[in-house]
Amino acid sequence: MRRAHGVRGALLIESKSDVPGAVFAPGRVVYVGSADGRKVDPAPRTITAAREVNLGWIVSLEGLDDRTVAESWKARTLFADADTLPPPDPDEVYLHDLMGLEVFAHDGARVGAVCDVYEAPQGLLIEVDTARGRRLVPWREELILEADWEARTVRLVDLPGLLD
Repeated sequence: MRRAHGVRGALLIESKSDVPGAVFAPGRVVYVGSADGRKVDPAPRTITAAREVNLGWIVSLEGLDDRTVAESWKARTLFADADTLPPPDPDEVYLHDLMGLEVFAHDGARVGAVCDVYEAPQGLLIEVDTARGRRLVPWREELILEADWEARTVRLVDLPGLLD
């Protein structure tokens, strides 16, 4: 969330979705969490109103009607239950699906696990926690040999220096 908006506790939110109109639809149940995906408030919240603005989306949540409280939510993130979202296109992935993937080298040797995901102008970067420290790897078709979503694994191409 970027900041509070107005005096009634609305939030100005930067969307990380390609379909924010579906994610922020009034009536959708969302959860409040931290940027790393942990739930801050286990109670679900219902979106009561949402509209697009040039800086993102202004969203109102049931039970949040005070600007002071909304201001304290600045570093929080809204999450929808993944089961309620439309499936991604074959060439797309939800960011939360990348977290925790086991990463393997081209020869099958385990490299580490995805511990974070970043959106850069050039595309997605996965941060892999390896035995030699954390490494950034671009999530690009030419660098991924195979992604097995059921096994929660990804195998990288043989590219010298990719994990150095």
